[in-house]
Amino acid sequence: MAILKAHHIALKVRDLAASKAFYTETLGFPLVGQIPGKEIYFIDIGGTTIELMSAGDGVAASQAAGFVHLAFEVDDVDATYRDLGAKGVQFASEPRAIGDIRNVFFPDPDGNSLELFQSPTLTW
Repeated sequence: MAILKAHHIALKVRDLAASKAFYTETLGFPLVGQIPGKEIYFIDIGGTTIELMSAGDGVAASQAAGFVHLAFEVDDVDATYRDLGAKGVQFASEPRAIGDIRNVFFPDPDGNSLELFQSPTLTW
Protein backbone atom coordinates (compact mmCIF):
# COMPACT_ATOMS: atom_id res chain seq x y z
CA MET A 1 0.00 0.00 0.00
CA ALA A 2 1.19 3.49 -0.81
CA ILE A 3 -0.55 6.81 -0.97
CA LEU A 4 1.47 8.56 -3.66
CA LYS A 5 0.11 12.11 -3.48
CA ALA A 6 -2.99 14.26 -3.39
CA HIS A 7 -4.59 13.87 -6.81
CA HIS A 8 -7.43 16.38 -6.85
CA ILE A 9 -9.98 18.32 -4.81
CA ALA A 10 -13.53 18.02 -6.13
CA LEU A 11 -15.85 21.02 -6.12
CA LYS A 12 -19.53 21.15 -7.01
CA VAL A 13 -20.43 24.43 -8.69
CA ARG A 14 -23.77 26.09 -9.46
CA ASP A 15 -22.81 27.22 -12.99
CA LEU A 16 -20.33 24.81 -14.55
CA ALA A 17 -19.65 26.89 -17.68
CA ALA A 18 -19.04 30.05 -15.64
CA SER A 19 -16.76 28.28 -13.17
CA LYS A 20 -14.80 26.56 -15.92
CA ALA A 21 -14.35 29.91 -17.70
CA PHE A 22 -13.36 31.61 -14.45
CA TYR A 23 -10.60 29.12 -13.62
CA THR A 24 -9.31 28.66 -17.18
CA GLU A 25 -9.88 32.03 -18.86
CA THR A 26 -10.01 34.61 -16.06
CA LEU A 27 -7.38 33.04 -13.81
CA GLY A 28 -5.50 31.40 -16.69
CA PHE A 29 -5.14 27.88 -15.27
CA PRO A 30 -4.89 25.04 -17.81
CA LEU A 31 -7.62 22.48 -18.36
CA VAL A 32 -5.73 19.20 -18.03
CA GLY A 33 -8.43 16.57 -18.34
CA GLN A 34 -12.05 15.55 -18.51
CA ILE A 35 -13.93 12.38 -17.60
CA PRO A 36 -14.85 10.91 -21.01
CA GLY A 37 -18.52 11.43 -21.81
CA LYS A 38 -19.17 13.59 -18.75
CA GLU A 39 -19.10 17.29 -17.97
CA ILE A 40 -16.48 16.89 -15.26
CA TYR A 41 -13.31 18.93 -15.74
CA PHE A 42 -9.87 18.80 -14.16
CA ILE A 43 -7.93 22.07 -13.91
CA ASP A 44 -4.32 22.39 -12.74
CA ILE A 45 -4.28 25.28 -10.28
CA GLY A 46 -0.52 25.15 -9.68
CA GLY A 47 0.60 22.32 -7.46
CA THR A 48 -2.77 20.59 -7.23
CA THR A 49 -5.76 19.88 -9.42
CA ILE A 50 -9.40 20.76 -8.91
CA GLU A 51 -12.27 18.71 -10.30
CA LEU A 52 -15.26 20.82 -11.31
CA MET A 53 -18.70 19.23 -11.54
CA SER A 54 -22.22 20.61 -11.69
CA ALA A 55 -24.11 20.81 -8.43
CA GLY A 56 -27.17 19.64 -10.35
CA ASP A 57 -30.80 20.50 -10.07
CA GLY A 58 -33.24 19.77 -7.30
CA VAL A 59 -30.82 20.35 -4.42
CA ALA A 60 -31.06 23.32 -2.07
CA ALA A 61 -28.59 26.04 -3.08
CA SER A 62 -26.95 25.97 0.36
CA GLN A 63 -26.15 22.28 -0.08
CA ALA A 64 -25.51 22.20 -3.79
CA ALA A 65 -22.14 23.89 -4.18
CA GLY A 66 -18.84 23.52 -2.37
CA PHE A 67 -16.27 20.95 -1.30
CA VAL A 68 -17.07 17.40 -2.40
CA HIS A 69 -13.98 15.31 -1.64
CA LEU A 70 -10.19 15.18 -1.50
CA ALA A 71 -8.71 12.40 -3.64
CA PHE A 72 -5.45 10.61 -2.92
CA GLU A 73 -3.67 8.83 -5.77
CA VAL A 74 -2.59 5.35 -4.71
CA ASP A 75 -0.60 2.59 -6.37
CA ASP A 76 -3.27 -0.06 -5.66
CA VAL A 77 -6.80 0.88 -4.53
CA ASP A 78 -7.71 -2.63 -3.40
CA ALA A 79 -4.54 -3.18 -1.35
CA THR A 80 -4.82 0.27 0.25
CA TYR A 81 -8.50 -0.40 0.99
CA ARG A 82 -7.57 -3.64 2.77
CA ASP A 83 -4.68 -2.05 4.69
CA LEU A 84 -6.71 0.94 5.87
CA GLY A 85 -9.67 -1.29 6.69
CA ALA A 86 -7.37 -3.34 8.93
CA LYS A 87 -6.51 -0.07 10.71
CA GLY A 88 -10.18 0.58 11.42
CA VAL A 89 -11.10 2.87 8.54
CA GLN A 90 -14.79 2.52 7.71
CA PHE A 91 -15.45 2.73 3.96
CA ALA A 92 -18.71 3.81 2.34
CA SER A 93 -18.54 0.85 -0.08
CA GLU A 94 -16.12 -1.58 -1.63
CA PRO A 95 -13.72 -0.39 -4.37
CA ARG A 96 -15.36 0.07 -7.77
CA ALA A 97 -14.33 0.58 -11.37
CA ILE A 98 -15.61 3.42 -13.56
CA GLY A 99 -13.95 2.84 -16.91
CA ASP A 100 -10.24 2.63 -16.13
CA ILE A 101 -10.68 4.54 -12.85
CA ARG A 102 -10.65 2.48 -9.67
CA ASN A 103 -11.78 4.24 -6.50
CA VAL A 104 -13.38 4.01 -3.09
CA PHE A 105 -14.57 6.66 -0.61
CA PHE A 106 -14.26 6.98 3.16
CA PRO A 107 -14.79 9.73 5.74
CA ASP A 108 -12.18 11.45 7.87
CA PRO A 109 -12.95 11.82 11.61
CA ASP A 110 -15.05 14.94 10.90
CA GLY A 111 -17.02 13.30 8.10
CA ASN A 112 -15.18 14.95 5.19
CA SER A 113 -15.17 12.69 2.16
CA LEU A 114 -11.82 11.24 1.07
CA GLU A 115 -11.16 9.12 -2.02
CA LEU A 116 -8.55 6.53 -2.93
CA PHE A 117 -8.01 6.97 -6.66
CA GLN A 118 -6.10 5.01 -9.31
CA SER A 119 -6.12 5.32 -13.10
CA PRO A 120 -3.51 4.36 -15.70
CA THR A 121 -4.72 7.02 -18.18
CA LEU A 122 -5.83 10.00 -16.06
CA THR A 123 -2.34 11.16 -15.21
CA TRP A 124 -2.74 14.87 -14.49
